[in-house]
Amino acid sequence: MKHLALAFAVGITTGMTTGYAAAAGPERAWQTGTWRGVQIVRPKVVFGVTRAPRVGSPAPAIAEVRTYIIETDDLRLELKENTTADARRIDATVGEPVTFALEKNTVYIKEAEGAEHKLGVTKKITKTKA
Repeated sequence: MKHLALAFAVGITTGMTTGYAAAAGPERAWQTGTWRGVQIVRPKVVFGVTRAPRVGSPAPAIAEVRTYIIETDDLRLELKENTTADARRIDATVGEPVTFALEKNTVYIKEAEGAEHKLGVTKKITKTKA
């Protein structure tokens, strides 16, 4: 019975440390760049399925398309986020540094408080050395 209790305790301890490692999230290859552009557009027409408006129901959220441009010494990325006006925004100021990780067609922006913001890559331009 003691062996069973010991095996159970070891299993729980191993599972907890493995769980903590998984909860920490994946290691990303963070790089630094510079914000080169920020644009927020609210489309006049939004296509999609809508429901009939009812009296007393809240208005639908306003759609936004946010476009960001990040530049490094050898790369220029155009990023796009289709979201609503009330969604959390990235604090991006043109000319300021940015910390980001590029993974295939996704960019993760690391914000000042450590939170990550996920954006899709629409253009990826590799600069050539002259």
